[in-house]
Amino acid sequence: MTAKVKRNAPHRLIVEGRDDQYSIIALTTRNGWDWGNPAPHFPYIDNAEGVTNILDAIDVSVRTYPRVGIVLDADIVPMDRWNAVRTRLSPSGISLPDSPAPDGTIVEWHGKRVGIWLMPDNQHPGKLEDFLAVLIPPGDRCWPWAEQATLKAKGEFGASVSTPDFIKARIHTWLAWQEEPGLPFGTAITAATFAHDATLATTFVKWMSQLYT
Repeated sequence: MTAKVKRNAPHRLIVEGRDDQYSIIALTTRNGWDWGNPAPHFPYIDNAEGVTNILDAIDVSVRTYPRVGIVLDADIVPMDRWNAVRTRLSPSGISLPDSPAPDGTIVEWHGKRVGIWLMPDNQHPGKLEDFLAVLIPPGDRCWPWAEQATLKAKGEFGASVSTPDFIKARIHTWLAWQEEPGLPFGTAITAATFAHDATLATTFVKWMSQLYT
């Protein structure tokens, strides 16, 4: 899967890594975005390769592009991540609210537009994998077993997965049990392994649409 929008696109969406990049392309595509024939508002999705690089890129990005989106993991303490973004935006004169909006934050500034989405849902600790977990169809019987299997691997068999990365191990375990095992996240969204029309998914796509159109 390759985004057709080129680096000279007028807008930017900055993400932490390839999984975020291709998950967003796939999710928006399944919700009607045609990346193969992009309108002028489509952003170039910039893989910053880590949260530190995202934070370092914020000031220059908002000064350069008329619309900038920032998608990054909330991690353990969402307000710490939020305040880190606020600090990086302050030199540009952009003021964020005290806390993120549940449906994704968008602020206007001197004719520009800046959006922030903290994975998974702008409110809770977590990361991209927590967002994707919400897109697993309700009642899926393998999802609870993926948790038990991962717990057993860690507790009884010495699997070295860290507690913060437990959700990553669990979701990859679940993906290994699908009809086409082990698909990358974006490909799994395209294949309808994840539900593109879950409430959280449509809320994210709505945030994207409001930011860039």
